[in-house]
Amino acid sequence: MTHFQAMMRFPIIKFLGVGVLNTLFGYGLYAGLVLAHVPYLIALLMATVAGVTFNYFSFGRMVFKAEGGWWVFGKFIVAYSVVYIMNAFLLDKLTQDFGLNPYWGQLVCLPANVGVSWGLMRYWVYKKDE
Repeated sequence: MTHFQAMMRFPIIKFLGVGVLNTLFGYGLYAGLVLAHVPYLIALLMATVAGVTFNYFSFGRMVFKAEGGWWVFGKFIVAYSVVYIMNAFLLDKLTQDFGLNPYWGQLVCLPANVGVSWGLMRYWVYKKDE
């Protein structure tokens, strides 16, 4: 077994690896929309909505080995709604109260988004009965 294969046995490592791909997609879309003069909170909402289905399948299949179904997809949407609300609040604070531009503000939000997403995905959305 290679070092890479050994590392991929841990869900958090897989989550972070797949998360990089998902983040590149979501942040790229967000940044492109802001660059096109879409207000940053609208751009965040649009990027989140566009990323939900992609992220559902990538996390579900590649990280948690879950089959899913409508119940799991519903929980996934609720989890992403929580992350979006938290993200929108933090992003607005960082841009309005601390003067960060929307690009840097969103980058600063990423660690909190990752932590909350991991907790919700691992312990609620894709929780396996143990």
